[in-house]
Amino acid sequence: MINDQSSCANQLSNAGLSSTGCRWQLLQTDANIDLMCQVLGVSSTMARVMANRGLRSKNAALSFLQISIDHLRPFSLMKDASLAMARIIRAIETGESITIFGDYDADGITSTVILYKVLTRLQANVSYYIPHRVSEGYGLTTGSVQKLADTGTKLIIAIDSGISAIDEIALAAALGMDTVVIDHHEQGDTLPPAVAIVNPKQHDCTYPFKEMCAGGLAYKLADALCAKVGTDFVEKDESLVMAAIATICDIVPLQDENRILANCGLILLNANKKINLGLGCILEARQYMEKLIDVFSMGYVVGPCINVAGRLDHAAKAVQLLCSTDHETCTALTEELLNLNEARKNLTTNSVDRLLSSLSHPMPKVLVLYDQETHESIAGIVAGRIRESTGRPTIVLTKSEDAIKGSGRSPACYNLFEALHANRHLFVRFGGHTMAAGLTIIEENIPILRDVLNETCTLTEDDFASLIEIDDEIPLEHITIKLADELAHLAPFGKGNHEPMFISRYVYVENVRVMDEKSTLIFTFKSPSGGRIKGIAFGMNDSWAAATTQANVPKTGGFFMDIVYKAETNVYNGNASLQVRVRDFRIRS
Repeated sequence: MINDQSSCANQLSNAGLSSTGCRWQLLQTDANIDLMCQVLGVSSTMARVMANRGLRSKNAALSFLQISIDHLRPFSLMKDASLAMARIIRAIETGESITIFGDYDADGITSTVILYKVLTRLQANVSYYIPHRVSEGYGLTTGSVQKLADTGTKLIIAIDSGISAIDEIALAAALGMDTVVIDHHEQGDTLPPAVAIVNPKQHDCTYPFKEMCAGGLAYKLADALCAKVGTDFVEKDESLVMAAIATICDIVPLQDENRILANCGLILLNANKKINLGLGCILEARQYMEKLIDVFSMGYVVGPCINVAGRLDHAAKAVQLLCSTDHETCTALTEELLNLNEARKNLTTNSVDRLLSSLSHPMPKVLVLYDQETHESIAGIVAGRIRESTGRPTIVLTKSEDAIKGSGRSPACYNLFEALHANRHLFVRFGGHTMAAGLTIIEENIPILRDVLNETCTLTEDDFASLIEIDDEIPLEHITIKLADELAHLAPFGKGNHEPMFISRYVYVENVRVMDEKSTLIFTFKSPSGGRIKGIAFGMNDSWAAATTQANVPKTGGFFMDIVYKAETNVYNGNASLQVRVRDFRIRS
């Protein structure tokens, strides 16, 4: 063992918030850093960052650095995996009508694509059904179950939903249909009467990794099905890219198998931007054919174009795009989705601005906002933006065609699912994760929900400040291109594997200039030894102007401050140079 205890986070000295109102925590570990350096052949900074990620053994550390698709665990280890495969294979062999019942977000769409393509090649009698977000809502409903029965479906594969569809799956059985559930949402007190439920979050499932999304589960199921029937997984690379999209866009922790799926999928996509024709059309339209696709671009460029179909139109269009082999069709669908995404951006901005301006001060600990003007399809995005702005758990409710529906988002310090589950009697239906949930509620229960959530919330004002976890405190002159390149081996970064962050104190700010329509700051930092390092900060000009005014120092520099940053290599015209990406700062008086 090279790491005896898990990492913990301690508040940094110089208590108080940063100049932008954030809290800083320095991660600490009891790992033997010198031994890690010796065993792994890495720098002490690299070793400390790895220890902060809980890598407790040589094998765990090497597996983290040497990612391989072969390190995925067998699908058969999951509860009901063999039952699910047996039922699907029987349906293939007997020609029974199979319907893949997906979901309207990027995870549900890509997992539907994975299963539809592989089952089609296996000559299954298969179709897919994606519910309309507005008119049908999330998951199986009695109406959709009846529709499937009317079309002759004999086997429903519910992907990215189903774990809470107790009455609906019971109705399916009564109508002569079996259901296989492939889901990753939290289970309730009762499980549905499906012939098989594959969900690592089931209370009695012993699968060691619980955080995989539907796309990852679909990939593993498809791989296992091909192996079981003795055929090559022809769609393996394309399916892996789809699983990577799902993993990144569903914001599951980029740890363990999720990290493998995301990393390997990104490598494949960057090697072949047209590995999927529809996806290639999106990248081409967004001018990313010559750019590196990373977690950020996947989550903020690709993901929204897939998600928007289910938000403002019908998610089936996104499935059609990713399944089509006709260039003209893909081009037309891509243009349509891009136009929808621009409309979605405008709707989101208007709702966020309107709701933020309506907040009372002091604000409640938990925000339960009912706004009939917000389009129900963007309630989750709006809730997320308000949570980011206020630091508070936020639920945005809006009037739909036949009910009041909404979505909630919360910071990591508040378990939204548990809070809602404790008050489940107030809802028509609800489901979700620790930090995200969807719900349907009657209007008279909204103030009751608002009151009870705030009465039981134990968060303090300090909890609402954004938290930045810092891996190490080091002198700025110790940052080098070699270190930046070494740290890059820990990618992909995201939830559960944040980019390595460092703090340097009393850094002299020699010069600051504003770029890009006053949104980007360019720093020149000077170290005690006289060396200079370039710093860059995106979207921080307003915070910088306010902080320098409050501290009564020049906006153009000439003073000392503490900076929190990541080290990176900037390549321009073929030349590599070191720069630090400033995440936060505290001006020194």
